[in-house]
Amino acid sequence: MVVNSGNRGKALEDLVEICNEGYRAKGVAVIHRIPAAWLPIRNREGRIVSAKVDRKATVDFVGHVATSLGRAVPVAFEVKEVSSGDRWPLSKLEDHQYACLRDSYFTGAAAFVLVGYREPRRYFLLPFPELRRRWERWKEGGPASVRCGDSDLIEISFPNYLASLIKEPNRFLPLSVQLNAKETIFP
Repeated sequence: MVVNSGNRGKALEDLVEICNEGYRAKGVAVIHRIPAAWLPIRNREGRIVSAKVDRKATVDFVGHVATSLGRAVPVAFEVKEVSSGDRWPLSKLEDHQYACLRDSYFTGAAAFVLVGYREPRRYFLLPFPELRRRWERWKEGGPASVRCGDSDLIEISFPNYLASLIKEPNRFLPLSVQLNAKETIFP
C-alpha cells in the first residue's frame, strides 16, 4: 500500500496562510509560502501522469514581521502537524529544513518551527535556539521528540500566532542582531 504524506499538515499551513493575509492587511507582516518545485512525469503520449519533487523547498514560510520595538525582522519557519498523540518526532524535520532554519537564524532572522498537535488542539512555536539544542542532543542519542506543552515551547493561538514574536522579538533572534527600544525606526 502506498501512503501519501504529501498533504500532511496542509490544513495547518492553510490556516497560517489565512492569518498571514490578515497580518499583511494590517501592515504587520509580509510572509510568503514557499512551494516545492515539481517535475512532471509524462507517459509515452506526452500527457502528465504524475509528478515528483524536483527541488526541495527551503522552509514553508519566509518574510518580515514588524515588532513592538518598531523594527521589522526577517522570519523563516517550518510548519509541522502531529495528527495523533502528544509528541512531534524531530525526524519529521528534514536535514535541509533544519539547515535553512540554522542559516536563517545565524544571518539575523527569527527562525522557528510552528508545531500543531491536532488531538489536544494546541499550537506552539519552537524557536531555533531551542530547536538547535534538541536537534544536537537527538543526533547524539538523546530524546527524539518534542512533547506537547514542554516548558521551552511558546504556546500560541490563531489568528494571532505571531504575537510572541511581535512583542518579544529578542526571544527569537541571535544576540548579534537583538533589538532595543532605542532603535525604533517607526514614528
